[in-house]
Amino acid sequence: MSNNLRPTYLLETLGLSHDPFAGPVAEQELHHSDKEPFFFDYFTNPQSFESNEALWKTLRARRNGFIFGPPGSGKTTLRYALEAEYRAVYDRTLVVTYELSQKINHPPAADKHWENLARELAIDFFIQAVERLNEMSAPTDAQLKALQGQMALVWPRLRRTIELLLNDDFSAKENGLAALWPRLNRPAVRYIHPTDKITSIIKACMPSKEASPPSLSGKALLEAGLAAAKIWGFEQIFVLVDGVDAHERQAERMRALIAPLLDNIANWQMSNLFFYFFLSSELQPLIPQSFCESLNNSLTHPLFYYIIKWDEDTLAQLLHQRFRAADSRISGFDALAAPEWDGRLEACLIAAAEHSPRCLLEIVSDLIDAHAQNAPKQLLISPADWQTMRQAWSHNSPPPACPPP
Repeated sequence: MSNNLRPTYLLETLGLSHDPFAGPVAEQELHHSDKEPFFFDYFTNPQSFESNEALWKTLRARRNGFIFGPPGSGKTTLRYALEAEYRAVYDRTLVVTYELSQKINHPPAADKHWENLARELAIDFFIQAVERLNEMSAPTDAQLKALQGQMALVWPRLRRTIELLLNDDFSAKENGLAALWPRLNRPAVRYIHPTDKITSIIKACMPSKEASPPSLSGKALLEAGLAAAKIWGFEQIFVLVDGVDAHERQAERMRALIAPLLDNIANWQMSNLFFYFFLSSELQPLIPQSFCESLNNSLTHPLFYYIIKWDEDTLAQLLHQRFRAADSRISGFDALAAPEWDGRLEACLIAAAEHSPRCLLEIVSDLIDAHAQNAPKQLLISPADWQTMRQAWSHNSPPPACPPP
C-alpha cells in the first residue's frame, strides 16, 4: 500500500529518526539506507543461536560453514551483517561476496567457478584496499602492482566507478567515497574520507588502455587474487556464498550449483580461503551433518553447521531492535496499541508471521501504512487499522483476523 502519510506517523508522531520498517527484504533495506547504513543496526540473533555474542561475531572464526534457513528467515541479512563486521573492524580478513543469483541453465564447472570467484574477489579487494588507504602507510611497489593487476581483471566493471571517484566531489556525501560501493553491488559499511592520497594511488594503479585482461585459467586467476591479497596483508579470505535459491528451488539442482565448491573446500583451506554457504533449508538433507563430520577429517578447522530458527521472543527482539536503531525508546508495538488490543497487538503480529522475520516485517509495514492512512497524527494503532491492512494486503494470503479478546 503506497502511503505518503507514512513519514508523518513514523517521523513526526512517533519521533523516529528514520523509517526502520521500510522494506522486509535485506536488499530493499540497504537501498533505503541512502545515508547512514542503518541496516547494520537492525541485526538480531535468531532463536537457535545460544550465545551471549552476536552470531556474526562467532562466524569470524577461521573455518568453513553452512547456514540453512527457509526463504525470509534472514540468511542474506546475516550475510550482510557478517560482511559489514569484517570490513568495519579490520583483522587481516578479506571478505568476498559470491552470489549465484543469476539464472544459470547449467551448473558451472569448477574452473568457471574459480574464474567467477576471482572476479568477485577483485571487486572486494579493490573496495577493501580503498577502505584501508587513509589509515595505512604508503603502499609498496609490490602492493601497487598487485592492486593494479586486480583492477585490470575487472576493469569493465570498475571503469565508471573509478571515473566518479577521481572526478566527483564526495566531501558532502554522508558515506564519502563509500557512496560508490552500491554501484559495484556492495554495501557502504562506513564513511571513507576522500583524500588526495586515495586519488593519487588509484591513478597510479589504473591499467593502461592497451592492457587486456590476463588469459589464464580460472584457478590461476583465483590464485593470483589470493597472492595479491597476501601482499596487502590479508591473512585469510572468507567467501560468502548466497543466492543459490534465487532462481532454482529443486534441491538436487541447487546442490549441483555448488558441488565444485563443496568438493574443493579442503584444497582451498590450505590457501587460507574459507567458505560460508547461506543455503535454503531444502538443501539440508543433501548436506547433512554426517557429510560435515566426514569432511572434518580433512580440515584443520571443524565446519560450522547452523539452522536459522525464530521463536516469539526473538521475533519480538527483532521489532524492539528496529525501534532502538531509529533512536526511539518505544519498547515495542504493544506500547502503540489502542486499549481494545488489551496488550496483544505484538502477539498478534508475531503469530501472523508464522516464525518468518520477512513476513513479520511485511505485516508491520502494511499495518503502519494502514494506520497512517486512517489517523497519521494519532499515536495508537487500532483494530480498525488491522482490518484496513488485511483488506489492502497484496502479498500471499492475508494475515488472519486478530480482534482483541
